[in-house]
Amino acid sequence: MKSWEWRAQYEQDSTWYTLGSIQNVDIMRGRQLQIDDYSIDTGNVRVLNPSTWTDPPKLGDPICLYVYAPGYVTGVDEFPMFWGRIRDVKIDYGMVTNEDVAHISCEGLQADWGRAQLNAFALTQQKTDDAVLAVATEVGLSVAQFFGRSTISAITFTGNALDLINTITRTEEARMFAYGATITGTWYTYWYGRNTVLATVYYMNDGTCATTLIDQKYNEIEFRSSADNFYNLVTITPDAVAAQTSTAGTTPLYAWQKDTLDYSTGQALDHATWVRKNFENKNQAIASISYTDSIQPETSGTGAPNATPLALAQAPIQNPMRIGFRTTFYNVMVEGVRISATPGQTRVTLFTSGQDQNAYLILNDSVYGTLDNNKLGF
Repeated sequence: MKSWEWRAQYEQDSTWYTLGSIQNVDIMRGRQLQIDDYSIDTGNVRVLNPSTWTDPPKLGDPICLYVYAPGYVTGVDEFPMFWGRIRDVKIDYGMVTNEDVAHISCEGLQADWGRAQLNAFALTQQKTDDAVLAVATEVGLSVAQFFGRSTISAITFTGNALDLINTITRTEEARMFAYGATITGTWYTYWYGRNTVLATVYYMNDGTCATTLIDQKYNEIEFRSSADNFYNLVTITPDAVAAQTSTAGTTPLYAWQKDTLDYSTGQALDHATWVRKNFENKNQAIASISYTDSIQPETSGTGAPNATPLALAQAPIQNPMRIGFRTTFYNVMVEGVRISATPGQTRVTLFTSGQDQNAYLILNDSVYGTLDNNKLGF
């Protein structure tokens, strides 16, 4: 596959400007561990020749970092990879103008949630996805929310909207991520309730497992440490009802506690049991997997242009993957992505959670649900 050409556009007064001469890109989106809260996405760009700017980028300007790659998807030449605002512009001046270098740091859409202050904001008892929409409406941000399953208690909240959204997300065990299909269109925070899986499955293979026509290559893989993902006692502490604890009854104890908005002790106990069951497995699972643009084939096994590496870097979070490694297949869910690029190479690292931590991959279980027994599980 050809090396990806990185570009950036920023907006001032409804006009979009293109940053040229990009030398380095570093992007982090999502999270590394499934149990983590969501922080603010980050993007950093190193640009040459800032003295040629006629309308320099400024603090707070909307910015999109993207790959220009015509020929892979009909009618699509640009693949957005980061959406947010400029946080800082630092210029290192050389002895002559062509030695000048600009360092632009950016913050993701979540920063707008963090800057939105709520004062005595009232939420009624409702489903988690409805609560996410209510917060977004109150602060004027764009959100696309789906499949909330838990119910939050009625609360009155004072603080920033990102803290509240994280608490709702923690209550649901949901995932969320920033995405915009186009550079200059509307950018959204997407929010999906637990056990939700997107339709596209991505396949990677080291060549030792049965192949498909759409396999992608990888060149680094890391398996998780049990210490990062093992808990046998979980306490859920809701805002409005008594805390509930679920224990496996084993020692030594590895404990985890979460503050939530679960509306009842019954839901809180089910929540605690769900989390414990998710994280009491010590099996090996893939923590991250990396690939570069240069190792991918130009076409897929079907002969069509191979756009999958671009799509996987663009919107991987919430997508399932099947990874072949040393004759064994591992099923995982993508939690976050880091992208590092120079003019000669782009490396994409996907942070994943294993099959044992994703209930949609588990059938006939007393916690996650039993087929034909009218049990849907938590």
